[in-house]
Amino acid sequence: MDPALNPTVDFTGKSPSEIRAILEQYRIPLTPEEALQVQTEMLHRPPTLTELVLFSIEGSEHCSYKSSRPHLKQFITEGPHVVLGAKEDAGVVAVATDREGHRWCVVISHESHNHPSQIVPYEGAATGVGGNVRDVLCMGAEVIGVSDSLRFGAVDTPKTLWIHSGVVEGIAGYGNPLGIPNIGGDLYYDEGYNDNCLVTIVTLGIVREDRIIHSYAPPDADGYDLILVGKPTDNSGFGGASFASLELEEEKKEQNKGAVQEPNAFLERHLVQATGDLFRYLQENDLCSRVGFKDLGAGGIACASVELADAAGLGAEVQLDKVHRSMETLHPSILLCAETQERFMWVSPPELTPRILKHYNDRFDLPGVANGAEARVVGTI
Repeated sequence: MDPALNPTVDFTGKSPSEIRAILEQYRIPLTPEEALQVQTEMLHRPPTLTELVLFSIEGSEHCSYKSSRPHLKQFITEGPHVVLGAKEDAGVVAVATDREGHRWCVVISHESHNHPSQIVPYEGAATGVGGNVRDVLCMGAEVIGVSDSLRFGAVDTPKTLWIHSGVVEGIAGYGNPLGIPNIGGDLYYDEGYNDNCLVTIVTLGIVREDRIIHSYAPPDADGYDLILVGKPTDNSGFGGASFASLELEEEKKEQNKGAVQEPNAFLERHLVQATGDLFRYLQENDLCSRVGFKDLGAGGIACASVELADAAGLGAEVQLDKVHRSMETLHPSILLCAETQERFMWVSPPELTPRILKHYNDRFDLPGVANGAEARVVGTI
């Protein structure tokens, strides 16, 4: 990698105001105290620009829940029918047992896309649907429905009408191509939401308990492959996690548009079908426990690879030059952290990897469905 593209940023001997100026120069949403902590306590050396971007995203409220975690811990997440609580990409609750003794479960996830929907209503709401559907699918489930809970500003203002129309069209524009019914929702207007609408998507799926696929690497995954599947990485949604954690400022509306991802519902429909077919192969051959599978959302490749590996007590090595991309000039921090939509990551034993690649690239012809889309090995656990 050209060092000029990824400079080292040294905060040694600099005052808080000097550090703040450096962070603003590179548009890194860290405080001076946080930046010093990265250098002195985490890395024990000056960070590169890409590492600063990574820590700013992973440490954002959107990814780390650093301020809301104490409150979230007050919720009850365990019970006799709770198969998975607040641990993975979606919750799983057992609801019925069939004649063979298999427990069937409802998979539940909800996701807010408030800031994106306030800035770019159609794209913000559409990508909220897409990401939430992928979260449920990742558990090995068949997605059966979505719903939405919407809060908008005063009903008699042009801005509210613009946001409301875009959000409703975005939800329909993504959900309908997927063929997933919208089974309900609620809608309220109040001037308290004039500058910050609330757009929450809820997705439901079903899965048999012994066919759950987990969003973490198996315990023996040392040496397993990391397979990136889907749309080529681009710069849409870059910094979306940090953006979603900030207070919205009207004067920065245009600047923040780039942090909203671009949706491709028809590609996701194809990915859902291809992945469901692959699930059946894994289930029939008792391979579900040998893989890990995760949606790429906030933090992109960095977040997905770290979460998959860390849950098994392992690390991950990602080779950015192997990441398929929409343009060759993308900065390393964008390749690592962009929130490009319609992407998944598999953890696969090496002997299974060729089958997964052939499944997506040949059997379901990802490259022929969307320009640059494919499945590719980008690293190892």
